[in-house]
Formats: sequence, structure tokens, C-alpha cells
Amino acid sequence: MNREKIFTQLLLYFLVIMFLMVIGCGVKKGTYTISGAVMKYGTNTAFANVTVKLTGAAAASTTTDANGDFSFTEQENGTYTVIPSFTNYTFNPVSTVVVVSDADITDTNFVATSTGGANTFSISGKVTGDVQAGVKITLGGYTQEGTAVTATDGTYIFANIVDGDYYRGTPSLTGYTFTPTYMDVTLSGADVTDMNFTAVK
Repeated sequence: MNREKIFTQLLLYFLVIMFLMVIGCGVKKGTYTISGAVMKYGTNTAFANVTVKLTGAAAASTTTDANGDFSFTEQENGTYTVIPSFTNYTFNPVSTVVVVSDADITDTNFVATSTGGANTFSISGKVTGDVQAGVKITLGGYTQEGTAVTATDGTYIFANIVDGDYYRGTPSLTGYTFTPTYMDVTLSGADVTDMNFTAVK
């Protein structure tokens, strides 16, 4: 009788453990959400249907809802760049680098400004030297700013930039110095394609 009771208890214990394991396998652990909102400049009203892209540790795309909100769920730890876009609008910041580290990112917000149909251009370049990938480029300007991370080949780009404005690009990565330490450019009716830097460890 005792043997049967012990066997039954062991069997129940085994079934419970198996059930918990099955439930656990259905949950994707170690993932987090990157979220934010897009608002219109001046009116501070929600901007719906804005395309928002995610690049970096993973690639994804979504659009803002009626409240201007967007989110990327189930993202693992890593470095990402969030980039909004909408025809005839510019955004501040133009893009934002976020680092997911065991927590959700909830404040990736943007402000959209109508260009009135005016042309916009891009600022791009490449990092060469002792490191290419993962260098953070910070863009500062009078009307727009942003951050981007270089790809595996050292390239980066800031798109949808207001024409006729002055900008400064500054590279950074722990353990490295860069030449030049920063670069100033002015958009004047054309893309800037040579904001380049050399990394030294």
C-alpha cells in the first residue's frame, strides 16, 4: 500500500514538473519592448500612420496608431536604431539609438514637422580604422538632431534632414578615439556623403 502511495505521489510530481516545463517553453524569456510616440510640432497632437523602422540587433517595421504610439515587442538585449518617416515631414530626433539591457524602453519619442513640400537630404559617411561596427554617431543641429550606429561595414546615414541647416557629427565608442573628433557640415541642396571618421584603439 505504501509503495502504491509513493509511486502515485512520484507520478503526480513528475507530471507537474513536465507541465511546468511545457508552459515555460511557450514563453519567450529575456525579451523586452521598445516603444514611444510621434507628435506633431506646434499642436502637440498625435501623428498616426507614421512608419517607424527598427534596425540593429533586429530589423522590424511598424506604424503609429491613432494616439501616435508605436511599439516593437519581444526584442532581445542589444543596440537598436529607431527611425520614423512620413512623406513631406521631418522628425526630431531624426533617429534614436536605444540599448535594451534587461528592461523595456518606453520613451523613444519624436516630433514631426511639415516641410511644406520642401526638399530634404541625407548626411552619411563611414568609420574606418581599428573598429567599424557599433560606433555611435551623434548628430547635432539647429532644427534637428539624432543618433545612429554604424553597420558592420562602418557605414551610417541620417535621412530626411532639413535643407540649408548646419550640423555637427560626433563619433563615440568606449576604448576608441576618432579622427577628426567631430565634423561640421551644411546642407545646401544636396546630400552630404563624406562625413567620415577614422577609429584608433
